[in-house]
Amino acid sequence: MGTTITHFFGQALTGQGIKNVYQEIMNEAKTVYLLKGAQGFKVADYLSKLGIFYGNKGAAIEYFHDPFFENTIEALFVKEPHNILFLEATNLTFDSVGSHVQEISLEDCVDKQQVVEKQQDFLNLSNKKDDYYEKCFNALSTALKIHDDWEVETRRYMDWKGLDDKTEELLRKVIGKKKLEKNGQKTHRLLGTLTPAGARDTVQSITQNLEKRLFIKGYPGTGKSSLMKKLVDTAMERGFDTRMVWCGLDSNSVDMVILPELKLCIFDSTEPHQYFPEREGDEIFDIASLCHPTEVEEANIKAIVANYRSTMYDAVAYANLYAETERTIRQLFDNAIIPEKLEEKMAKLFVD
Repeated sequence: MGTTITHFFGQALTGQGIKNVYQEIMNEAKTVYLLKGAQGFKVADYLSKLGIFYGNKGAAIEYFHDPFFENTIEALFVKEPHNILFLEATNLTFDSVGSHVQEISLEDCVDKQQVVEKQQDFLNLSNKKDDYYEKCFNALSTALKIHDDWEVETRRYMDWKGLDDKTEELLRKVIGKKKLEKNGQKTHRLLGTLTPAGARDTVQSITQNLEKRLFIKGYPGTGKSSLMKKLVDTAMERGFDTRMVWCGLDSNSVDMVILPELKLCIFDSTEPHQYFPEREGDEIFDIASLCHPTEVEEANIKAIVANYRSTMYDAVAYANLYAETERTIRQLFDNAIIPEKLEEKMAKLFVD
């Protein structure tokens, strides 16, 4: 039986720290299972198996990948008619949880004696990991500040009146006078993230079932995110569901908006997620032509971009070191897993 499989990153390494949207996704689900106490890779293997199990039943599947281990699943959302979220939540905390959230403790699936015997190893590795983590996010914070400097240079020569006109043109083209007699629902996802392999996104997977994709081309700081937020506000006022897909560097910035009922998205198609039209329904939405930096600003921008890329290289290097250390920690936990007990606990989640 066929199904739709969509891939996202579950968390993003941003200039403000790690961002995830699991709190918001929990609000979409009818049932949430928080899996806690076995933080190796074996739980991720079960999440993949659960995805196959429910996918074979015809449910749409959303996989959420670990930013440090791109092929590792840290959450699974089984959509209609089940609406179940399975989330490896050993190191996650939430502001609030509802009655639909169930915590499943996997601590009794771990041989505590093995963990105690490796306690010094865990301590040494954790100290190293914390150091790499701090250096990685210091570099990302610096990169975000440099990116802000980049935006200062481009804002000076932006035709803001022209952008307002383009925005109104977009709203007329996309929504026009359409209105649905219901309240619009807003959901949240991440476009991508920095990983140990560099910047990664899942644009192709996210947009696979959309009929129209608008590729925004424009300089940093020239209103792309604000334009998309205005589209969200207008769509919600007209009763359309919206999906806000957030930036992987600046946690406050939107990189994509999806209007599922119109089978349309618009997104920031510039570095590091630069795409061009490749199929029917693809179209460039150009606002770069509204910005005309002088030669002085262009020279300043060139220097800023070089500094930005150098800082991002540093962040990638520390992300690699963090991931190497974290991999060793998770493998030690996996070695302490009691397979029969984990199998018994996880088997209860495969419901016919």
